[in-house]
Amino acid sequence: MQWAVSLQTNVFGWSKAVTMQLLHGILIALEELWAHKLRTFLTLLGNIVGVMSVMAVVSILDGADAYVENEMIGSGSGIFRVQRVNALEIISDFDKFLESRHNPDVTYSDLEYLREHVSLAEYMDAGLSTTVEVRYRRVDIDSVSLQGRTENYPMMGDYDLIDGRHFSSQEVIRKKNVAIVGFDVAEELYPSIDPIGKEIKVAGLPFQVIGVLDTQPRGLGGNPNLSVVIPITAYEKMFGTRQSLAISIKPKSLALAQECMDEARMAMRVRRHLAPKRDDNFGIVSQKSLLDLWKSISSKIYIVLVGIVSISLVVSGIIIMNIMLMSVTERTWEIGIRKALGATRRNILWQFLVESATLSMVGGFLGILVGFAIAALIAYYSPLPYAIKAWSIVAGLSVTFLVGIFFGAYPAMQAARLDPIEALRYE
Repeated sequence: MQWAVSLQTNVFGWSKAVTMQLLHGILIALEELWAHKLRTFLTLLGNIVGVMSVMAVVSILDGADAYVENEMIGSGSGIFRVQRVNALEIISDFDKFLESRHNPDVTYSDLEYLREHVSLAEYMDAGLSTTVEVRYRRVDIDSVSLQGRTENYPMMGDYDLIDGRHFSSQEVIRKKNVAIVGFDVAEELYPSIDPIGKEIKVAGLPFQVIGVLDTQPRGLGGNPNLSVVIPITAYEKMFGTRQSLAISIKPKSLALAQECMDEARMAMRVRRHLAPKRDDNFGIVSQKSLLDLWKSISSKIYIVLVGIVSISLVVSGIIIMNIMLMSVTERTWEIGIRKALGATRRNILWQFLVESATLSMVGGFLGILVGFAIAALIAYYSPLPYAIKAWSIVAGLSVTFLVGIFFGAYPAMQAARLDPIEALRYE
């Protein structure tokens, strides 16, 4: 029993002594930081930049992952597109790019064929787009997105109306000049009047406004509220039929998405008389392929980020080592006094390691704050959200702690090896 009490007393006394030494070392380090503010800032700049990069990019990428899944890909609808080329493939494969140059256009007759032969599709839509000027009386707006669509376009995304109606299949067949305008277009052209039934000139041609879209959040592709949607046949009447369509297909259920895609691919191959060994001369882009592309991009950004941070932290570590060597020189007499009063090499080594780690971690902490501030500003001025991950904070502080210990070890050993008599003679 006495042995247990003695052991407990020794352990408690040892841990208390270590804690006191640690707190004392941290206080001395903070006093040194405050006493030399400019030198401290220049010393910590590498740590601040490195950790700031990690925090900002990781938070933005994590937020962008959620954005891609929730906004760009949709909420589990399984929509995919049939188009002239698969842009996701030709980005990474030059041979595919050369082959795709000879792909025939996707036409409105292809849409009608797919409607007849793809039984697993619930809705189909075809789209064309360009940028035009729109005008009402003396007010005009440049760089408005003009979309030519079929009557099924409301089923393919967020196209809720706050006023009016969507155009019908008969208006598509008859190539009617009717238009649904985006929220911002309606606000700028018709600020104090009801736009329904009013004329709007699209690229100089008159259209009748029949609907106003509800406001939508800004996306990566621009402002969706600066848009006008017209029947695709009216679009082709204006600009011709030389532009290749993008056909959007929504399967009857998410579980049937892959089967529906296979059915659409087979229908297109049959329509284009492709032999079994020939490659597709069209592209199919699915939600999964978009997500896979984004994950590939984000993973490469992470790799580049690791390289950038490693360089900045190594530079920062070298600077910390030089500053600590300078500190050893400046405090040689102090080290001699402490050794003369009974401080061991271990005490001196511990003191300077704690100071170096504290110096490094202050830079890491400031880098975390600046990184989150930058991420918040980017999120505020763009559609990209940001997400604070606990692991990124822990990783940032852990890495800066290790940098402080590693690069502070040499100055600490130099201080611990000083001869007390020679140190007391130092001026």
